[in-house]
Amino acid sequence: MAISVIYFDIGNTLIAEKKWLPGSKEFVLKAKANGVRVGLISNTGDLDREQLSELLPADFGFDAFEEGLVLLSSEIGIEKPELGMFALAIQHANVSPWEVMFVGESLTETIAAQKSGMSAARIVSPEEDYRELTKAFEFAERNRKELDE
Repeated sequence: MAISVIYFDIGNTLIAEKKWLPGSKEFVLKAKANGVRVGLISNTGDLDREQLSELLPADFGFDAFEEGLVLLSSEIGIEKPELGMFALAIQHANVSPWEVMFVGESLTETIAAQKSGMSAARIVSPEEDYRELTKAFEFAERNRKELDE
């Protein structure tokens, strides 16, 4: 089964210093355009969404992500890398764990996501890593279409 849900961390995965990281916004949009549901898993301290929005680019909107798939530690009381955060994400996605991917910059968090049964991708060099993720998803989509024929 293909990946049907991707959760992204916010800080240093999608956004740094109030700017989208190279390739991140394009990857989110491409995933959505290909029918992948997108969400967020982020440690946000005690900040609410309004306070978080002040730290994010003007064109970042929580509404770009599926509402039930936005898991902020300030709202749910669990932080990454606790396995409970990833278990809750799988529950909210309402799909098998192997259909879910977590994208983040932390090795510890990506390992925790994998322990929960998800796939995970670690972003170290954003522009290059998002380019490679895009290639991987395009390859998987081509193979899926060929199998369907």
